[in-house]
Amino acid sequence: MNEYAPKRLSCTIKPMSDYIDLEISSPWLNAAGTLGFAPGAEGWNWPEMQGGFVTNPVSLNPRTPAEARAALPYPGGCLLHSGLPNPGLKALLRKFAERWARGSLPLWVHLLADAPDEMHRMALALEEVEGVTAIEVGIPPQAGRDLALALLEAAVGELAVVAGLPLTAAGEPWLKELPRLGVRGLCLAAPRGTLPGPDGKLISGRLVGAGLFPQALAALRSVQPLGLPVVVGSGIFSVAAGRALLSAGAAAVQLDTVLWL
Repeated sequence: MNEYAPKRLSCTIKPMSDYIDLEISSPWLNAAGTLGFAPGAEGWNWPEMQGGFVTNPVSLNPRTPAEARAALPYPGGCLLHSGLPNPGLKALLRKFAERWARGSLPLWVHLLADAPDEMHRMALALEEVEGVTAIEVGIPPQAGRDLALALLEAAVGELAVVAGLPLTAAGEPWLKELPRLGVRGLCLAAPRGTLPGPDGKLISGRLVGAGLFPQALAALRSVQPLGLPVVVGSGIFSVAAGRALLSAGAAAVQLDTVLWL
C-alpha cells in the first residue's frame, strides 16, 4: 500500500484563478475527518501540493465519541463509525482561531447541525474568524429535502458554502435548487453503509476505500449539469484515480483514509 502514501503524490498544480469559486490553490485537499482541526495540529503534514485544508466535522455543542466505535474492513474498503466527536465550536475557536489566522492554506470548516438555527449561529461566528475561506455543510444522513435546503440556506452568508453530501445522494432532485440558494460548490463525500460488528450487532457508518471509485465517478457525471464546482471526496486511493476525476470535470478531490497509510 506504500504507493498510496501522501509523500508519493504528485500533480500539476493549477493557478488559484482556476478555482476562484472554491478559493483553493490546487485541486488536492483532505476530506473532513482525516487530519484534525488545523494543519499540523494532529502531527499530520502534507506535501506542497495540498491546495486547502478541511477541518474535522464541527458542531455547535460538544459531541462525544460513539460508544460502539468501529473500523470494520470489507472487500474494497472499510466502514468507520466514530460519532464524529468534537468539543464544540466555541472551544475549537479558543484553541485554533489564531492558528487558522496564521495558516498559509485556504481553510474550510466542516459544520454539522441538526437544525437551521444551529447552522446559522455557527456560520455567523465563523464570518468573524480570519483565515476561514469556506463552510462545508455536512448534510445529516437522515435529512430530507426540506431540512437539507434549510441547513444550506442558513449557512449562506459572507463565506462560500459548499454542500457536503454522500455520493449516493447525487441523484436527489432537490440538488437543482442549490444554485438558487447561493451555494458555491458541491462535495460528494463518503456514503453510508451497515456491517455486522464483532458481536454480530449491526453497525452503521461511513464507507471509505478504493472500491468506491466507480460510484464516485458516476456521481460526478450525475451532478455536473448543476453547473456548480464539484469536489469528489470518496474512493480516491491513487494518483491515477484522482487525476481521472479531475479529467472528468471535478474541480477538486479530497483524500480520506489513504492519508493514514
